[in-house]
Amino acid sequence: KYAICNETFENWPHEKACAFAAECGYTGLEIAPFTLGPTATDVTAAQRQQMRKTVEAAGLKTVGLHWLLAKTTGFYLTTSDEVVRKSTGEYLGDLARLCRDLGGNLMVLGSPMQRNLAAEMSHEEGMKNAAETISLALPVLEALGYAPGARDAAALDALAFAYAVLPCLLKLVAAALLLVAWRGKHC
Repeated sequence: KYAICNETFENWPHEKACAFAAECGYTGLEIAPFTLGPTATDVTAAQRQQMRKTVEAAGLKTVGLHWLLAKTTGFYLTTSDEVVRKSTGEYLGDLARLCRDLGGNLMVLGSPMQRNLAAEMSHEEGMKNAAETISLALPVLEALGYAPGARDAAALDALAFAYAVLPCLLKLVAAALLLVAWRGKHC
């Protein structure tokens, strides 16, 4: 199974993006919440339902969410500020609900600017703060069926491929296209 990020088609209508992804052979769609609205809570139940129907009508499945905190303000995983950690943990719960409503079951904490460590913060303190922040979302995650410690071998293999092998393949293709373009101009 192969999934593509919806942000690839950021300025396309959702229906066109889903149809094109399916036409290209993808079976899944990974959603960046910022492409849907300013926050997850701004996406109405009706919008969620329509998006899911559109994805499924194209023969795709929503894999999950990524870039969870990108283009948001006031959220941070590793901060020393307890109020910010609390609101971030609560927002992770909102994101889990969005993910479920769209048909996904995977959330990737891939928002570097909201997880970086402050200059004076140790790695250990940052990890402790991130763990505490994420733990605040556990009641919602568990209510949605998350089982702490669960491991799905197929999902882990897919993630390893998506985040390790696939970027290398795409870079090779890009390099080959650049070489062809360069030769076309210089030969």
